[in-house]
Amino acid sequence: MFRIFTARRLANRLSDVACLQCRRLVRVPDPFPETTDVPRFKGMESYFPCMVQPEDGPEPHYQGVAKGYERLHLTESFYCELGGILPEITLAYETYGNLSEDKSNAILLHAGLSASSHAKSHEKNPDLGWWEEFIGPGRALDTDKFFVICVNNLSGCYGSSGPSSINPLTGKHYGTTFPLVTVQDMVQSQFLVVSHFGIKRLHACVGASLGGMQSLLAPALFPERVGRVVSISACVRSHPSSIAVRYIQRRILMSDANWNNGHYYEGTFPHRGMRHARELGMIGYRSGPEWEERFGIERADPNEPHSFCPDFQIETYLEKKAEVFSNMYDPNSVLYISKAMDMFDMGFGYSSLQDGVARVKCPVLILGVQTDILFPVHQQQEAAELLRKSGNSQVVYYELNSKFGHDTFLLDVQNVGAAVKGHLENSIF
Repeated sequence: MFRIFTARRLANRLSDVACLQCRRLVRVPDPFPETTDVPRFKGMESYFPCMVQPEDGPEPHYQGVAKGYERLHLTESFYCELGGILPEITLAYETYGNLSEDKSNAILLHAGLSASSHAKSHEKNPDLGWWEEFIGPGRALDTDKFFVICVNNLSGCYGSSGPSSINPLTGKHYGTTFPLVTVQDMVQSQFLVVSHFGIKRLHACVGASLGGMQSLLAPALFPERVGRVVSISACVRSHPSSIAVRYIQRRILMSDANWNNGHYYEGTFPHRGMRHARELGMIGYRSGPEWEERFGIERADPNEPHSFCPDFQIETYLEKKAEVFSNMYDPNSVLYISKAMDMFDMGFGYSSLQDGVARVKCPVLILGVQTDILFPVHQQQEAAELLRKSGNSQVVYYELNSKFGHDTFLLDVQNVGAAVKGHLENSIF
């Protein structure tokens, strides 16, 4: 056993150690001697190119992303659920297929958080839509049979009234003076478009994610106007875990110095905050199994040293995808729509969640995905169970085992499409 005698002798780069058995001093060499050929420290270079932001960042072009849509402009005030009032409202929409003479074949397709009304390519806009493979002759939403309407969400940035719109009373962008909206406000506004076509009753409401929330709420708000429902990867009430993720996204975005309390339209775009918020959000859109198969822990460039900048392939993937999105969507719209999702609760204003869900009387298809971490399958299971407990005997629940996680509704054309098509065309209902 050894004991250090004095700290004083460390100044000589040597340690005096007393051997308790032999009572003699042992001189131990310093493990870190100062020599010219062995440096006392070697670290990394404190330079991070991924953090270098040009003074003039990329200009957003989200206002030019959507095109070829129609607009319904209403000059009457729109009253929001939480008390806000819009002096007028504009809703962007696109349609696919033909409305039957008796107007009984219409389907309202509800869009997700960042989707526009452009769900399918057409003559006015030949670009591929966000649900391109699911709409068309013989497809899930068969345009030989149905007339499909898709509306850009209220508070969005693709043609409908939102924070980036001009307030007619001030002549300036609404910014964060735009009233807080709810999922109910979105559905109410979409039915203004439905009424514009003189449609008294929809054949169905179809949606996924935020759209799936809307499709479930629609027959609760308009029980006589919805024939059946398809809800994919959604819920009847937001879960604390998804609220937490969206909250952090908003905080990241709002922490960008250029956000300027939401009034950045005449100044510098909050590009960095938007990009990082999207990177976080993307983690919930896809699944671990897919990323394990696709990226593993492969380096982006094995010849480069490790650093805090994008290093692994999964990191470069998130950065590149988020970079593209950050210039194609309005940051304030992310704040408003994600907050609406957080507040979604079909039991709000009722004695229980069960009572709120019991308003849905029509046939319902609920689809869940086992690898979905943003809207876990227990939320779809809960929705189906509550509907059945309320006395709805026409509830069908399917659970898919897809590697794509939450984005399965965008990618699994065969399984999702077949389930949707079967429910919409089932003549038993």
